[in-house]
Amino acid sequence: EGALKVLLPILQKCDQLRSLKMFSIGLTSDGHSMPLLVTIFLCLPLLDTINIGFNDIEDRGLEQLAPALEQCSRLTSLCLSQIGLKSSQSVLTISRLLRQLRSLTHLNVSDNACGGSEHDKTLCAAVKAHPSLKCIVLPFRVRLDVLFKRVRHAADPTTTLSNVFRG
Repeated sequence: EGALKVLLPILQKCDQLRSLKMFSIGLTSDGHSMPLLVTIFLCLPLLDTINIGFNDIEDRGLEQLAPALEQCSRLTSLCLSQIGLKSSQSVLTISRLLRQLRSLTHLNVSDNACGGSEHDKTLCAAVKAHPSLKCIVLPFRVRLDVLFKRVRHAADPTTTLSNVFRG
């Protein structure tokens, strides 16, 4: 959080910045991290890559960040790996992001606990409606066989679907 406060005035002057990688820097959904990140995302209109993986953002934090992420119209790569997502609300938020971020080609939501059969249908519909995706890394619990059967006819044959388990 302290680092974000220091970085904010610097980043606000970097309006040509295209890639922002803030993985494993201690971001949390508590305190001021999320409002600061929202401000950062909104002041960097050319961002095409965001990596905020390996932080404790959790479901609540993703919900706070989603409106700002939706404004990143040039975003092609979004990494939300291991940010503590657990709820069905996070699957809905990810699906909403997929609907809004039409330029997105790479999405990584691995190492989160959201997923499982009850969420596969929601995620499948979002993936199916997003033809520009080329690489999707999903939580281990998402059933790829079910997801792939539902999207294989709509997806580009070069699309990579994978899920990651680190146990």
